[in-house]
Amino acid sequence: MNRTKTLWQNPDPSRRSRVPFPGFSPRIRPFFLACTGFFLLSPAIGQDFTNIGKRKAFHLSGSLDLQGSSRFSDWNEMQDPFSYSISLRLNPSIYGISLPFSFHFADSRFSFTQPLSQLSFSPSYKWVQLHLGRTSMEMHPYGLSGHPFDGAGITLSPDFPLHFSAMYGRLEKARQGDTALLASPHGYAESNLPSYKRTAYAFKVDFNHKGQQFALHFFRASDHAKSLAPAFQSYASPQANAVWALDFSFKLYKDLRLSGQAGLSSHTSNLLEAKEKKRGILAGIMRPFLAQRASTSLHTAYKIGLGFKGFSLAYERISPGYETLGAYYFNRDFENVVLSFARNFNKWDVKADIGWQRDDLSKEKASRMDRLVGSAYLNYQIDERFRISASYSNFTTYTRLKPIDLTRPDEPWLQDPDTMAFRQIAQQAQFGFAFNTSSQALHPQQAGIDISYQSSREQSQQTFNDYIYASLQHGILIAGEYQLQSALNFSTGIDRTAAGPASTNYSLGPSVVVSKSFFKKSLRTSGGLNYYWDMQGKQNQGSVAGLRLRGSYTLQKVHVFDLQIHTRLRFSSSGTGIGKELHIVAGYHYNFELDPQKLKKQSALRKKQKAARKRERMRRRGEIWEAPIGPSW
Repeated sequence: MNRTKTLWQNPDPSRRSRVPFPGFSPRIRPFFLACTGFFLLSPAIGQDFTNIGKRKAFHLSGSLDLQGSSRFSDWNEMQDPFSYSISLRLNPSIYGISLPFSFHFADSRFSFTQPLSQLSFSPSYKWVQLHLGRTSMEMHPYGLSGHPFDGAGITLSPDFPLHFSAMYGRLEKARQGDTALLASPHGYAESNLPSYKRTAYAFKVDFNHKGQQFALHFFRASDHAKSLAPAFQSYASPQANAVWALDFSFKLYKDLRLSGQAGLSSHTSNLLEAKEKKRGILAGIMRPFLAQRASTSLHTAYKIGLGFKGFSLAYERISPGYETLGAYYFNRDFENVVLSFARNFNKWDVKADIGWQRDDLSKEKASRMDRLVGSAYLNYQIDERFRISASYSNFTTYTRLKPIDLTRPDEPWLQDPDTMAFRQIAQQAQFGFAFNTSSQALHPQQAGIDISYQSSREQSQQTFNDYIYASLQHGILIAGEYQLQSALNFSTGIDRTAAGPASTNYSLGPSVVVSKSFFKKSLRTSGGLNYYWDMQGKQNQGSVAGLRLRGSYTLQKVHVFDLQIHTRLRFSSSGTGIGKELHIVAGYHYNFELDPQKLKKQSALRKKQKAARKRERMRRRGEIWEAPIGPSW
């Protein structure tokens, strides 16, 4: 007779209450726990449920950091003589769902972060991902471009050429105004204007097959006219926006590829106006998706590029009135052309680009700006020991202020006001050379030189600024695994204007650092000296000498003790005195991990080892006897 009963056939209610999750199989219980944690906690991170049944039920990891410092200085009395900080980070995980918490206490100020401040949840299972709560999605730079929303979204990315994504949610909350500001003579400021509740929906269909890609995107946002009290409607108008956008990339012939983006936006700045019918092809395309009114405007944006064997040419134009409510910040009213090249030639790595940009496309602004941007990068790996790198960039901006119409019959001297033009040039150059000896050498060495140059020019005001930095470095591993590193640093800054002579500042000085590890690298020590002179023109501004000592000890791979001592001596140029500064920093870092399954295995192993040692002691005392292992005759 089979006495086995299923759980729901068991008539004993006490036994049923002792069994967790009655009616659920062991395979379903992890998923049930994960869903319960989601609805109760909703962590602000993405989770992958693909292998949730195989993940650990609970896992906790984190770290603790303690740090205290003391500073005593003769020339800087504004700094506190003592400061401290305590940081605690906790990252519990339930079936793969992470809930990170952090607590920070420093100088009597407390702060913490937790995953529940913004309810956001992005679970995924295989090729399906959901976006729930306070989240964001990136669909198109001319449409929905990362604007946070409260709602839901979905992304489907199967192993198939067709992908799909969609969302619906609230972009902005309704913000009522302050009645006290209504009677104020200054009225509302731009930062505290009342706003309407704004909701939106969007979708994107993406087809990608064998290098050919085409995507279609639609975005629609609208303000709720009744979400704002009538008393404040005169300070803000409800808006609406509809955008159609597309992406494409096609392989024309072998290495020749055509790619681009385009967007068509219809924006209404006041939904309270009466509807009307606008003429034109673009108006006819957008009419079914957004009712047209007197304040409705239609604008386009597009970018197209052509690439061939490392060369690429791209042109982008965004109309002055192009508007998308799916982005917090959006640059408009500009066009630019960029020619770039990037290629690897055996040991050479070359990158270069040059571009031109201008604004005021409709010629309605009070000024116009033209910008020329160029950059080049070169990296030459001669062999495993020698490497040379160089880069250069140039940013030239030309701004022209247009004449202002100040014509007045009673003041004839204002008939033809002069225009103004500003030209700014910023340049930056860098050169580096590195040499390494073979790692098999008796004393491995490395040496190098780094030189950087920065320059800025403002030609209308006749101001010029130049800065040069150079560093000569050398390192060697000497006897006893002592690492010796030395450097000679030089920097200079030159400022000059048309009204006066140039002002030149110099700084020059060497530095030496010696480091050594002990006890299988658990104790790391280092000490360094540095000295530099300051000059302004031909006048000595003084010098500074510094000593730095540091020791770090790691215990059992989880405890790290750190101690740093910095001291500096400042010598004045007049020889009147010596300024002293002492800075001591002590710290402790601890990494911890709590894994019940791992602890259970470790406990079982310790019990087994303890039993084995006890059995061995009893065997040696003759309390037990074990037959020798061998063939029985």
